[in-house]
Amino acid sequence: MVAKSPEVAAASEVAPVPFVVFQPLGRRVPVSAAGGSLLDLARAAGVDMQGTCGGKGLCGKCRVRLDGPSPAPPTETERKILGAAVAEGYRLACQTSLPQGGSVWVPPQSRPGGQVILTAGTDAGLGFDPAVEAIDLTVPPPSLEDVIADGQRLVGELGQGRQLAEVELPLGVLRQMPTALKAQAGRATAVLWQGRRVLDVAAGHGQPCLGLAVDLGTTTVVAYLVDLATGRHLAVASAVNPQIAHGEDVISRIAHAGLGAAQLEALRARACQCVNQLARAACRQAGASPGRIMECTLVGNTAMHHIFLGLDPAGLATAPYAPAVSSCLDLPAREAGLELALAANLHVLPVKAGFVGADTVAVALAVQAGSLDEPTLILDLGTNGEMILAAAGVMLCCSTAAGPAFEGGHITWGMRGAPGAVEGVRIGPDLEPVLKVIGGGPPLGLCGSGIISAVAGLVQAGALESNGSFAPSLASSRLRPGPRGVEFVLAWAPETGTGQDLVISAQDVSEVQLAKAAVHAGLRIMLDRLNLTRVSRVLLAGAFGNYLEPLDACAIGLLPGVRADMVEGVGNAAGAGAVAALLNRLRRIQAQELASRLRYLELAACPEFPDRFVEGMSFPAPSHSAPEPARDISGS
Repeated sequence: MVAKSPEVAAASEVAPVPFVVFQPLGRRVPVSAAGGSLLDLARAAGVDMQGTCGGKGLCGKCRVRLDGPSPAPPTETERKILGAAVAEGYRLACQTSLPQGGSVWVPPQSRPGGQVILTAGTDAGLGFDPAVEAIDLTVPPPSLEDVIADGQRLVGELGQGRQLAEVELPLGVLRQMPTALKAQAGRATAVLWQGRRVLDVAAGHGQPCLGLAVDLGTTTVVAYLVDLATGRHLAVASAVNPQIAHGEDVISRIAHAGLGAAQLEALRARACQCVNQLARAACRQAGASPGRIMECTLVGNTAMHHIFLGLDPAGLATAPYAPAVSSCLDLPAREAGLELALAANLHVLPVKAGFVGADTVAVALAVQAGSLDEPTLILDLGTNGEMILAAAGVMLCCSTAAGPAFEGGHITWGMRGAPGAVEGVRIGPDLEPVLKVIGGGPPLGLCGSGIISAVAGLVQAGALESNGSFAPSLASSRLRPGPRGVEFVLAWAPETGTGQDLVISAQDVSEVQLAKAAVHAGLRIMLDRLNLTRVSRVLLAGAFGNYLEPLDACAIGLLPGVRADMVEGVGNAAGAGAVAALLNRLRRIQAQELASRLRYLELAACPEFPDRFVEGMSFPAPSHSAPEPARDISGS
């Protein structure tokens, strides 16, 4: 045997760097690339994976299958959540690590997929008067007899026939202006904001002048591209909010931001990058350049608002939940990280409170809440439930901690509204279910509307009692014990796209009860404050509200005293409000006035909240009497 030198021996003992491969995407990442868990590695590899709880091992959404021996036995948390699936190699990515590397299969229900994102909004019927004006002009050249600076000559031409205050010329505009004025002998297009700031000077007449309206949601982001010279809608682009990698609810993201300045900046950068990508995608659709976007309006809940602006959101997580800033803001878009025109303006609509944000103000703006006379509930249901009760010029608002159940969170087979998600369920007297699946094909899980529909079907069939328990006298092969209590099989394994039974469990029903009880309590308390017994109309905003079947909502008692014919979907009203503010500067003033007029109720501080919450836990009988008429509140 030939002896090895110390150097050769040391080199031969260096183990190769272990890798984890995420299938079926084929993404390969070294184990040392991130933190210890498979969820951390998935993020480092760019593999989107569900995780409602932000990696705390509570939601069970990040299930993966290990293709090989596990380095450690499953935890009690994994055994409890995954049940028999543990024996098949399934684990929770947030609770598992593979220090020696290996292959991991990410099943469809653990991936966000191509989510169906609601982009259409209510038509606010607003006039056209944008803050930005594109002006074709010809700036005369300087002369030896009268040497006048380029900027002064430009401003002089802008003032022809206009009443202008002192005009600002930002440094970026000054840098590009001389070249633009020389290119076509002074023929140029100048863009003026609010009659006082030049945003752009480009060579030639008729240069595009575009605007972007952004609805930055916790789950989804939607961007609308419009022509600010005509008001014409040009394109719309949407995406899942990439911050979801750090938790699907705002509390998880606030907690992540609280870990340090680097974590807050990472969240901010993800949101900003997403908006920039959507701006580029919308411009590709329209055959335009993001460099011609002169103004962007943006709305979002208060946490998304703060994180996007790089403001510390910590104050939103503890009483009294005070935001860092509540008024509307006008900022240089580039300063906020947006890759638009060099001097483009960013207008951020006002927020009301810690959990009633600019998106809720935008909804109120889109439906003109301040002008509604008959008692009207405006409800945007998502991870949280923002509610406005408007009647006779009075507006109350609150936020209910509805939890993520309405978006598939904490539900055994919950998922977002993507192809393969069950969006509707009908259960006959024989307890045989009929499923409506987004995109057709075999079901993969249940989105929010499908969960409500399934529970409503079980209530209507008499399978669920008023307290949420499965009826003990019920005899059906679809009812059986499960790891999360009694469960009802909606589809057998051969019928699904996962190869496993699709079920709704007693624990899932409890999650729905908790969510609906929060909404019920919020509405009841607001009705009490206005001396009303019920509303006359309900406007449902947002994706969940528009895909929710009103009959299902009424069947589970989500909205007390409401009939299905009183419910109307108004689309992505938050996005519509953002567009309204982009197309008409008067609407920005109205948005600020609405935020001031809204009277905020902190439900946690209402002494009657616990009783109203308990009231809302019960399911109504399959058939119940019509609600009593509303009382008049004039003079209240």
